[in-house]
Amino acid sequence: MLYLSKRIAFQGSQQSYVGGKPSVPPGTKLPACKLCGQAQTFMFQVAFSSGMDWSGKTLSCFACMKCADERFLIPEMLDNHSQGCNIPAGFLASYDRNFAFLVFSTSDAKMIKDYDEEVAFFALETESDSTHGDFGKIGGIPSWLLEDESPATYDSTTPMVFLLELMPCIEFTKVEGARPQMELDIFGNPSLSPLGYYQLFLGNMTYLFGTLGSDSLVAIAQDWRTPEEYFRIFL
Repeated sequence: MLYLSKRIAFQGSQQSYVGGKPSVPPGTKLPACKLCGQAQTFMFQVAFSSGMDWSGKTLSCFACMKCADERFLIPEMLDNHSQGCNIPAGFLASYDRNFAFLVFSTSDAKMIKDYDEEVAFFALETESDSTHGDFGKIGGIPSWLLEDESPATYDSTTPMVFLLELMPCIEFTKVEGARPQMELDIFGNPSLSPLGYYQLFLGNMTYLFGTLGSDSLVAIAQDWRTPEEYFRIFL
């Protein structure tokens, strides 16, 4: 298990980081939002080191900041999602409408130097002897906020393993001139956020599980806010 923390740095040869310019295999088509058709924003990427599940692979996260649909503010869940559940094969076919996780060999990654970044760059440093990281952790046991929702298998046969956990309330700082995130106002209408940062999945705690032997991945978001906190936010 390794804890992840953000550190101020200039972008160079880092393999795990937030914002800046993505590093992907040459020729990779960057994802567009399936709801609005616009380019998704690069949020972060994490390289899995030796001895970990998905060792030698990198996971790169993109999400749409340009539209907001109340049906897809967080990753879709199964109706009967619970600990030990199976993720059916067809479920992931249209899963990533307004976000995308690209998975590739770390050694194949090359920085896209002409990418117009929207999120400010921070290096992600790993620590094994920390009690927590301000960004999240790789491996170990998920720190569930609510009930355990760990899936067991994909397509009934392929085991799924816990890969990565993102802390709640992560602020993805916007670069100067970047468009504000589209969000829903208290009436449910799309409006531009007044904040100087982006949020991923409403800032919820997020848990990523992947398959062994392939690159299928599912994200589970758990809300850190109590009903009383929601009341204060919207008033």
